[in-house]
Amino acid sequence: MNQSRKKFFQKQYRATAIVVMCAAVLLAAGCNYLLPADYILEGPPKAPAAFELPSKRTVVIVDDKINRMPRVALRVGIGDSVGTHLLENNVVPETITTRDAVALIRRMDAASKPVSIQRICESLGAEQVVYVEIDEFNLSGGRDEGGPEAVALIKVLDITNGSRLWPTAGSEAVQSSLQDINPSLITTSAGRREVEDKLAEKLGEDIAKLFYAHERRELGGRLGVKK
Repeated sequence: MNQSRKKFFQKQYRATAIVVMCAAVLLAAGCNYLLPADYILEGPPKAPAAFELPSKRTVVIVDDKINRMPRVALRVGIGDSVGTHLLENNVVPETITTRDAVALIRRMDAASKPVSIQRICESLGAEQVVYVEIDEFNLSGGRDEGGPEAVALIKVLDITNGSRLWPTAGSEAVQSSLQDINPSLITTSAGRREVEDKLAEKLGEDIAKLFYAHERRELGGRLGVKK
């Protein structure tokens, strides 16, 4: 047997052995199901990006028109969470901090009538914007999961060309929730702030996942994105 064929059969043998060992462990534990072989060998399946962001200097602007969130810092937390995950996953080469965007918006709004997103982004030197509008930010229990929940509406705009990139109409809705939160935690001021910060971070992460392939929440489960 030549060397290449020998290596091939060795790899196949090892892969089969892993599957058999994992199956034996599950059966010994009394489980009544088996994971697919490709799940064991390759890890959980990945959800593709909903949209591939162009490789441009990006800013995330978080708008809370209906004052769902009690603190401006939460807007910054959401935006910086999005930016951090985009950079960590090599989606864009550079981001502008949401803190800088919020500070500029405050200065411009104080000086004159409300300004457009286009003008704000041009002043920041951004080439594109991930525009996030907060629809819900609820600590007392979400509609589906029973825990703290947030919903945001997402658009991507090209500032250089002054055009909408995605979606072509309307907004993409992202829903995030926190699990295993002790209800007593939100009865104190410090506890509420802790849960708010966690929910903001989670929402930012889920928004960023629109733009890169990522593991599904569970085998065959939902992604947390609502059309």
